[in-house]
Amino acid sequence: MPTELQEALTLASAVTPLIQKQIDPLLLEYQRRYAPLLAAIPSKQWGSTQYFFNRRTARPDAGGVIDGGARPIGNSTYEQAVYNIRLLQAVGSVTGFAQTVTRDLVGDLRQLEIDGTVQSLMWTMECDAIWGHDGATANGQYPIYSGLDYLVSNWSAGTGSNAFVNAQDINGNFALKNLDELMDIVESNAAMPVGSNYMFVMSPRMWSNVSQLVFPQQRFAAPTATIGAGLNVPTYRDVPIVKSSFLAPRTFQMGTVSTATSTSGGTLAAATYYYQVSAVIARFGEIQVSTEVSQTTTGSTSTVTLSFSTPSNMPDAGAPILYKIYRGTATGAETLVGVVDAFDTTGTAVTSIIDNGTNLLTNSSGNTGPSAYQGGNAGAKPRGAGQEDIYLVPRDQNFLVRPYTRDVQVIPLAPTVTAPDTLPFALVSDTTLAVRAPKYVGRLSRAVANI
Repeated sequence: MPTELQEALTLASAVTPLIQKQIDPLLLEYQRRYAPLLAAIPSKQWGSTQYFFNRRTARPDAGGVIDGGARPIGNSTYEQAVYNIRLLQAVGSVTGFAQTVTRDLVGDLRQLEIDGTVQSLMWTMECDAIWGHDGATANGQYPIYSGLDYLVSNWSAGTGSNAFVNAQDINGNFALKNLDELMDIVESNAAMPVGSNYMFVMSPRMWSNVSQLVFPQQRFAAPTATIGAGLNVPTYRDVPIVKSSFLAPRTFQMGTVSTATSTSGGTLAAATYYYQVSAVIARFGEIQVSTEVSQTTTGSTSTVTLSFSTPSNMPDAGAPILYKIYRGTATGAETLVGVVDAFDTTGTAVTSIIDNGTNLLTNSSGNTGPSAYQGGNAGAKPRGAGQEDIYLVPRDQNFLVRPYTRDVQVIPLAPTVTAPDTLPFALVSDTTLAVRAPKYVGRLSRAVANI
């Protein structure tokens, strides 16, 4: 004879098809990001496909003369710089049927989709403002503008107006003195005070490390500042601290890379080359580099091919937008040799990269790509577990500005005869990130939050 519990279970099973499903109308936004950086960067309307500006790099000479003498005529030195305005786009759609049947639960489904797509586009713009590279993607189907990772990377003295260092490699646990060192680097280059007109940009985890180090020295609440559109943030030495979700690789890592070589078609000399590869993931940032691999070449016309699978199981199903190739001639001595688009010139996802000693080709030798390495940096080293960057950037458009032509504009689209029950839309934004004065920005690289 069945027990009361068995009868209750049997009854519940029998009436299950008759129980009306109730769904909470409160929609949980499961995908979130810290992304205030874009709002904190000064922006300005721009009416062209390129952003040109001029800067004076040297003033006329001056000095002593003898009585009645004269010095040679001197002149200032000027140069012109340019950044390409890049088009960002998102296209979405809902059906009229879906719009109708969901109205009682979510209201206007199409507007809900537009709002979500706007947020996604803003995250894309902020991620590109940190990790993008114009040169690596210029010839592809999905060109993006250069970000801080490339623009704040003069690790060794250059020439002319680039004769400065604006970045420091920590390669270890973060200490509070590192922020002071970063401020000193920028203040020495800029020859002006670094304070509330600047901002630190770091991950939430790194801010927790900063907070732990600062707290024992405080006798009162940490000072705060208001930047952007009413954004209240903490400060360090009067410099606002802005959190970004796009700086920490967390535990995500590039998969296995295999190597092969050819004795023709390149300019690589005979040697053993060591490689590591990382990927920049859309709306996330650079992940940890792959495990080191090596390849021995012979002769003086060799190439090395790096093969891999497209990274999977990335945050929120994000896909790569760039690959970064690190190379060295000794184990553990890799530096950034170049950056490539995650899609070749036909729009096919890249799964192999050929290093021919002059540039990096994607998927096949037929994809010629740029004529030289893009984004190479002898001071930029691979980021391992827990390593991330901290930036110190100005909030003054004289030094850093985001020009835009259309700043996130919604374009309504029309149904078609093949899809008459659709309510499509598109979002566009034409913008770039212009570091007008590279020596007025700074970076700490490969810092590890010690918490």
